Amino acid sequence: MSSDPARAQFDQLPLDALEEASGELHRRLSNALRRIGEARADADDETGVTPRWRVTALASTLELASQSLAAIGAGGPAAAGRSDLDPQTIGALMYATPDLEGLLLRVEQDRRQIASLARSMTARLGETHHTPFSFGTLRELLTEVSIVEPARCAQSLETHLAALELGELAAASEGSTDAG
Repeated sequence: MSSDPARAQFDQLPLDALEEASGELHRRLSNALRRIGEARADADDETGVTPRWRVTALASTLELASQSLAAIGAGGPAAAGRSDLDPQTIGALMYATPDLEGLLLRVEQDRRQIASLARSMTARLGETHHTPFSFGTLRELLTEVSIVEPARCAQSLETHLAALELGELAAASEGSTDAG
């Protein structure tokens, strides 16, 4: 069980509730990325990361988690190393998903694949395994990639979108006072 009380609460959620929460987070980040739009998806946010890069990094993390769960489910070891954080891996995934809709579809497919694997491994989620993410239970891995990482991504996108919209309002307001 996670030593973080907030994360430990998520570790206790039934799988259907965890999947529903994950789906809601993915809807939030999808909505924010669509509102940011193609034209602004490659401009750095306040932290120097582009929205497209941020969501592609999430897709990369989801895919590594899925591969890890599948390998353990099949009786083998999970891959070693956080290849999902490698800029070349993220860049290759960006190339494979050249528009935002393709990227969002891939993220949703990855989310569903993880949910399906988790359901098929329900009895094993309390097992401890070495994964690229840590040495911990499969349930902790599931919480991290289904709730924590998508929440971070959605929050970052929503914060960036709010800053963009505030900047647009300020520019429009400045333009109207200049005209008057």
